[in-house]
Amino acid sequence: MRTQLSRSFIATLSGLVFLFAIGLCSGLITSRDPLKTGYALGLGPSSGEFIMGTDQLGRDVFSWVIHGVRVAFYVGGASTLICFAIALLGIVAGYYGGMLDQILMRVTDLTMSVPRFVLVVVLATLFGTSFLNIVLIIGGLSWPTLARIMRAETLSLKEREFVLSARVIGSSPLDIMLFEIFPNILPPVLPTVALQFSRAIIDEIGISFLGLGDPNLPSWGRLISIGRQAIFAGGWWVLLYPCIFCVAVLLCINLFADRLNDMLNPKMQYGGR
Repeated sequence: MRTQLSRSFIATLSGLVFLFAIGLCSGLITSRDPLKTGYALGLGPSSGEFIMGTDQLGRDVFSWVIHGVRVAFYVGGASTLICFAIALLGIVAGYYGGMLDQILMRVTDLTMSVPRFVLVVVLATLFGTSFLNIVLIIGGLSWPTLARIMRAETLSLKEREFVLSARVIGSSPLDIMLFEIFPNILPPVLPTVALQFSRAIIDEIGISFLGLGDPNLPSWGRLISIGRQAIFAGGWWVLLYPCIFCVAVLLCINLFADRLNDMLNPKMQYGGR
């Protein structure tokens, strides 16, 4: 079982690395500006010059899709880092308890009581649709679930023998949280972080589809919105190719998170016993 998990983990990780390399080298793969119009006379199917065809304004769909990989990983990565940094408050709240713990739990309850995507749309409308704003909004609304997991694990770990021993020898609370508790909460936290990465990409695609994304970025959501209009004129390729890449990236991330969870889960490592 462990061998099968290792193989599937390597396969999904390889797929993610391959897609990340495409995004990183998008400028080398295609030299065309994805947002520049007039490469063709208008809506055109796949050809030797335009692998994935062109949209209504003559923009190269292949260039847009390839550069969209970079946008997806940038938004997902930056938003997840912000989410993870804020969620570390869960360790502090779980360790100290008391009023700080109560405040954090009430804030998470309040944040989770409203659908996240609705809040993302509202805040993007209020504060603007620049790349920085989008990243801050998505990351700043994604932390409650991760913070709850960190808090729950901290509550379980802070009474363990190794933590009590660290207190006895005079370790400070900061040292205990950093070097005793934090490394031991990573197994249940890392798969959730990977899933948050994919959720951030979905949020960005969704708001770009609604026209609230950064207009200076070649987002898949914006191209899908254009493809929705192009399909009525027979331009199915404008919609198809970004959807394929969206599914590929999100599927790889979710499978990676699933395999990571199985590998870090002690029950799976020991055959479920």
